[in-house]
Amino acid sequence: MVLISVSDPEGDDRGPGYYGYPENPVFKPGVFDIVGFKVVDEGDRLAFITTFKELGGNPWGGPNGFSLQNIQIYVRTTQTGLPARTDTLGLNVVFAPSYAWHFSIIVVPGWEEKIVPEGQRAGVYYYGFSVVQDGVLNVRVDGNSIVASVDKKALIDVDNVASWTIVVAVASYDGFGPNRVRPVGPTGGEWVLHGTMFATPEQRARIAKAIATGIEPRVVDLLVYSPEFKDGITAEIQYTWLDSYNPDLNLLATIPHIEIPPTTVTITNTVTNTIFRTLTELRTEIRTEVQTTTVTQVNWPVSILLLIIGLVVGGIIVRFVVR
Repeated sequence: MVLISVSDPEGDDRGPGYYGYPENPVFKPGVFDIVGFKVVDEGDRLAFITTFKELGGNPWGGPNGFSLQNIQIYVRTTQTGLPARTDTLGLNVVFAPSYAWHFSIIVVPGWEEKIVPEGQRAGVYYYGFSVVQDGVLNVRVDGNSIVASVDKKALIDVDNVASWTIVVAVASYDGFGPNRVRPVGPTGGEWVLHGTMFATPEQRARIAKAIATGIEPRVVDLLVYSPEFKDGITAEIQYTWLDSYNPDLNLLATIPHIEIPPTTVTITNTVTNTIFRTLTELRTEIRTEVQTTTVTQVNWPVSILLLIIGLVVGGIIVRFVVR
């Protein structure tokens, strides 16, 4: 029985709106383009099904049937009071508190024995522990879909699936990359995502700075299902959320993006007015003192007159400086 079914726009596999694929031909167009997602009740298990425009085959022989995708499914249930996390596994994005997750399913090709990122096996993560695939979590390929089937006993709140908040993020899988996620480069490369393929000059400058500081989002496509997004999100919303990083403040992109209202700072003129008034009074006092200082003995020698005037003016200047 299908409990959740949501579609995602085709062609929005550009991360924050301006990413491109690595140059190696193994990265066929559409291999990171999510077009749909379902949660299906399989009786004693729940299947989380992510469908791509093109799976790209299995060029490197991943044990789970695929090689190119790193799928990260983050779930916030309806349970309150549970520990929740806002981090992600190498995606360079964080969740707002309203999207903080209770468990996540990291779906990767499946080499080695340990769970990703220590190894390369798929797994289920909770707040403080994880479960590696094998029995509890099984991964398989069905056409262009990757299916992660989880034992219900390992999950919580399974009676309220339709009310969950689910974020599905796809990155490019890289067995040698940080947390098994392929990095982004400012000009791309054979094995690096092209960070500026569709960028404007302003976007090029921002993403270059973000890459230099290590905060560039490493998500190629994003699908969201939540009470407010029952039909998923648009490409424009995805681009806005993933473009919400701030390289100047070293802040990661936030899902969903939190709009911070502008703050108006009012600077009073009290100080300015006080200074102006004080200076005006001083100038007036100086003029008054000079005007009231008259020379009554006009027949004094000029040298004495100049001395008197100098003393008066000097006294006024000293008073002004001391104040």
